[in-house]
Amino acid sequence: MESSVIPDEPGNYIFLLQEGCSLPECAIIPKIPEVDFEGHSYQAIYTGIASNSLRQRDYRQHFVGNDASHSTLRKSLGCLFGYDFVPRNDHDSKHKKFKEDDEVRLSEWMRNNLLMAYFVNVNPEPLEDQLIKELNPPLNLAKNSNRVNHEFREMLSKLRTRPVAGKDSSQPSIKADIIIDKPVSAKSVSSDRVKRINRNINFDRNSNNYRCKYNDRNGFELLEVACSYKNITKLFQVESKYLPERDSISFKAYQKGDSFVVEWQKSIEDYIKEVKP
Repeated sequence: MESSVIPDEPGNYIFLLQEGCSLPECAIIPKIPEVDFEGHSYQAIYTGIASNSLRQRDYRQHFVGNDASHSTLRKSLGCLFGYDFVPRNDHDSKHKKFKEDDEVRLSEWMRNNLLMAYFVNVNPEPLEDQLIKELNPPLNLAKNSNRVNHEFREMLSKLRTRPVAGKDSSQPSIKADIIIDKPVSAKSVSSDRVKRINRNINFDRNSNNYRCKYNDRNGFELLEVACSYKNITKLFQVESKYLPERDSISFKAYQKGDSFVVEWQKSIEDYIKEVKP
C-alpha cells in the first residue's frame, strides 16, 4: 500500500479480488474470470489504463481517493454496496460521488479486499481492448459486448445512472425494491403457480452446499424449497420476482444436534422466509 513502489508512468492495470474475498452481494451474481499469478489464483473484476501515471490514476484515485466521480471502479463498487450519490460539489450535480463516510468505507473495503496488478506500457489501449475481450471482467462496461455477464452489466449500468439523492423521488434507492415487508404465504398463490423443490440433507457428503435449480423464474409466482433431514422438514418460500435471473439459488446446511439449520446465499436471504410445512 505504498504509492512510491508504483511507477509514475503510463500503463495497464487489473484489479483483482484477494483470495477468499468477493464482490458485494447483489441480485445478479456475475461470472468472474480467474488469473493465475505466482502460484495463486485471483479473480479479475476490472481492467483499465493510466494514460500518464499508474501511481496517480490507479493508487491515488482508486484506492485512497475520496471522490468516486474520478474513478469508474469506485463508482461501480459503491453502487453495488447501495451508496447514494451526492453532487461532487455544491455547483456541480452532473458529476456524482458518494457521501464522505461512504467514500471512507469504500476505500477501506478496497484496501482490505483488492490487489492491483500493473504493467508499464506507453501505448496501453490495444492491450486494454485485448484484456477486456479475453478476461471479460464484470465491472468493465465500456468496450464489452460479451454475452456472459450481460445482465449483470445492464443492472450495474442502471445503478450508475441514478440521480443524486433527492433529485428524483420517483426513483427508489438501490435497496428499496427488494424489501419484503410481510412474510410470504402459500395460501395467497394458487397451487398451479407454485414451484416445489425438495432437497434431502445429507451430512455424510463432501459438501454442505446445496443448489436449487428453478430454471425460468417467470414460469411461477412462488418458489417453495422443502429441506428434509431424517424426520424433520423445513419449508422455505420466496416470491419469484425476488429470485435472481439466473436459474438457481443455493444454501448451506449445518447440523445442529438432531436437527439442522439452513443458511441461504446472501443475495436471497432477505427475501426467503421459513414457514410451517
